[in-house]
Parts: sequence; structure tokens; C-alpha cells
Amino acid sequence: MGDDPDSLQDSLQRGLWPLIDDLLGSRATAGLAIAVVRGDEVVTRGLGVRDRRTGAPVTPETMFHLASVSKPFVATALVSLINSSGPEEHGFALDTPIRTWVPEFTLADGRADEVTARGLLSHTSGLPDVSDYGWHAPNVRDDALAEFARSLSHRQLVSDPGSAFSYSNAGYELLGLVLARLTGTTFEDAVRRQLLQPLGMHASTFLRAEVPPHLAAAPHVGMPLVVPEGSYPYTRCHAPSSSLHSNLVELCRWMQAHFSSTPDTGAQPPRLSPSVRDLVWRPVFPVGDPPWEEAMALGWCVGRYRGHRTLSHSGADPGFGARLVLVPEQRTGVVVLANSNTMPTWSIAAAALDIVLPGPGEASNPGDGVAVLRAALPPLVGPVAQAAATSGPDAAIALAHDLAALDPVEFDTDDEEFVKAVWGAIELHRTDLVWPLLRVWTGARPGSAPAWTMTGWAYQVDGQVAQARSALQRALDVDPTHEEAARLLRDLADG
Repeated sequence: MGDDPDSLQDSLQRGLWPLIDDLLGSRATAGLAIAVVRGDEVVTRGLGVRDRRTGAPVTPETMFHLASVSKPFVATALVSLINSSGPEEHGFALDTPIRTWVPEFTLADGRADEVTARGLLSHTSGLPDVSDYGWHAPNVRDDALAEFARSLSHRQLVSDPGSAFSYSNAGYELLGLVLARLTGTTFEDAVRRQLLQPLGMHASTFLRAEVPPHLAAAPHVGMPLVVPEGSYPYTRCHAPSSSLHSNLVELCRWMQAHFSSTPDTGAQPPRLSPSVRDLVWRPVFPVGDPPWEEAMALGWCVGRYRGHRTLSHSGADPGFGARLVLVPEQRTGVVVLANSNTMPTWSIAAAALDIVLPGPGEASNPGDGVAVLRAALPPLVGPVAQAAATSGPDAAIALAHDLAALDPVEFDTDDEEFVKAVWGAIELHRTDLVWPLLRVWTGARPGSAPAWTMTGWAYQVDGQVAQARSALQRALDVDPTHEEAARLLRDLADG
């Protein structure tokens, strides 16, 4: 609907907000925050609550944990620093081995000297991913990143550097440590000075302690949704990959900072330098997952949507989900933030782009996002979990069978919705919040590999190794190709 003469606000009011209201009415959720920018136009909307315990509403100033949407910020900060000073000042360039500045980083296969910043920024270094984030035992010391670098000494590369795309959060922790060493300060202070402050993002921070409690969105996990008292996805070991906190107001500044300046609009927000933008946007390696992840650049996924190049990143940590998409040639961007794992943030972002980008009218040719939101059914897991909480497991299992048998279909019965309901609590080591649902799920769907995989993971977190091994093996008996079950079973064997 980009040809529509209406304002951005009018287009969203007519095309997107009704879809979002219907979506919120059909599923369990806590809060949702959406912002769309198009040139100098900015529209923000907060919905729901930042904390179910208090009922405090989400506003454009509510601070959300952004999870992996943190990564483009780290990439931009590091590239900006190298670009502004030149490699001769620090002796560091994108293809310099990171051990130049992080000598404590070693690998069991002796290949640490092959790992470069370019490889880490583009997830082509071959470094394996993190397996346990340790949210339940946060390290908040200034040396947390150095300690993490040392902890990798027993790992080895999973592929030759530059030969494959292999997503690695661990790589961004090392990049954060490089940034700290290059600037002679902590990682959090370095990215604040190098990037956040110059862009006017004064509230945004990688330090959770700096988020004002009266603005903080609380994580909601499990089903029915609860705030896990005393648990939060934060540790400074994983700050660079995961822990930026920001709000809609400042994320709109971030998106506009990537747009080319226009000479006739008067005062404009701060912009990133064209040379930095061009470098971090340039594809490094093909990923082959359209429309959003056709290739990986430096911190950004490069794709194409409705005929336009996109730069995007997603994020999901326990109790939080985030999606940010830029369409730079159209000076357009969308960000979607949620404080639960139950919202289809990609579909919401895509629907917003369907409505505001140039192209065929939404009414005659809806894009993927609008079509998905229109067709969305309420997840089966919601009423089943409620029944488990109020009437017990037998009643919940019976309800699951009854609702799944309805004709015509009235509920989304996909196992993915059950996974969304339980994984966050398990990763926080709060299995107590989801054991009732796990038992109902395996009882109602004994032939579900995801059900047994999540159950096995919960047993593993609880230290019940024999039960974990049995559940994971059952998952593989159901589906021998289930990669997550196989990985967890290998972890048990290794550990």
C-alpha cells in the first residue's frame, strides 16, 4: 500500500492495527511494542502489559531485552571504531586474528589463530555455538567476557573458517571482548561511547542494572504465562550477543541512522557514516533461507521482501522476542518487541512491510505477513495449559484430544506452539514452571518428538540423567532426524 497517499499513521491504523488486535485476542501474551518508520514519519504503539503482576502497560518508553538483535549494534560499533581510527592505530583489522587482542582464547584443536573478526561477525569462523547460557548463575563481574574466552579452551572448530555459515553466539562474546580491549574500557562502556551516545540512544544499555525498574519489561514464560521470580536472561558472559535493552523511541533513531540523508528535510537525526553502512551491509556468505536470510553480512542478515533488499535480525531469549527489519532503499524500518515467546514477531514485521512498502495493494495482493496474520488460529496449547492448571492432567489431555478433533479446525495444533510455551522456562533452569504442561503434552502426544525432546532437556537441567537419556532416545525413536534431540543426547554423553 505504499502508493496510498495516506500518512503512515493512517495506513497502519487501517491495515495493521486491526490484525494485531485480533491476534492479541486469540492467544496468551503479555506485552507487545511495534514501531514503523518511513523516512521522517515515525509511528509507535505499545499493547498489553510490561508485567502481568502489576498490570503496568507497555509504552514506547518501555525497555525490552532485545536478545540477538543486539548483534548488529556490536558489529556496527566495532566496524565504526576500526573505520574511524584505521588498523594502524590499534594494530587490528577485520582479518586480524582475534588472539592479537584476546590471547587467552584457545581451542582444543589448536586453530584459534585462524579465527578473525570478519569470520565472527558473519558467523563463518567455524566457532561452535553456546550450549548453556548460564542465566541461572549470572556472572556480573567486569572480567566476565575474559572468563568466557578462557572457557572455550576445550572446544574446537566445527568447520573450516570461511567455508560455512554456522551461527555462533560465542563469537559475539569474543567480539565484545575485542571491542573492550581496543578501547581500554568495559564492553558495555565501549559500545555506549562508540555508538549509542553518538546516535542519541542515551537510555539504551547492555547493563541490566541501568534499566529503570519502572520502565523494564518483565519476561513471561511457561503456560499459563508467569513472570519467573528471581530469573532473567542476563549475564555479562553473554552481554554482546544478547543483552542490549532499548525501547521503541530509541530503536526508531537506530533505524533512521541507517537511512541516507535528504537535503530538504531540515534537522535530521544522527546518521551512520556511509562507509560503515556499506561495509556492515555487504554480504559475506550465502545462507539460502529466503526471504530474510539469503546471505549473512557483518552483523546483519541480508534478504529480499516484496522486491526490496532487507537487512534484519531476530532475537529470542527466555521471555523475550524481537524482530528488526530495515529496507534502506525505501528509508523504511520495522521493529517488533514482545515480553513473551508466544508472539509471531516475524509475521507482524512482514505484515507491517506489506502495508507500507511500495507494491501491489494489500487488499488485492496481500503479502506473506498479512496473509499469515489473517489465517492465524489460536494455539491449542493455551486452553490445554489452562485446563492442566485448573482441572488437572487427565482433563487437559482429554481436552487436547477433543479440540484437536474439531472439524472444521479451530486451533493451531502444531508442536511448535508447545515448544514456545516451555523452552524459555527450561533455559532459565525453571523447569518447575512447565513440568505440568510437559507431562500433559507427552500424555496427549506420545508420538511427538518435540514433546520428548523438551522433556528430556528438562530432565537434563534437573540433573536426572537416566530419565533425560530415556526421553531423548524416545524422541529419536519417533524421529531419527530430530537434530535437537540428537545434540542433547550427545551433550549427555560428553558431560
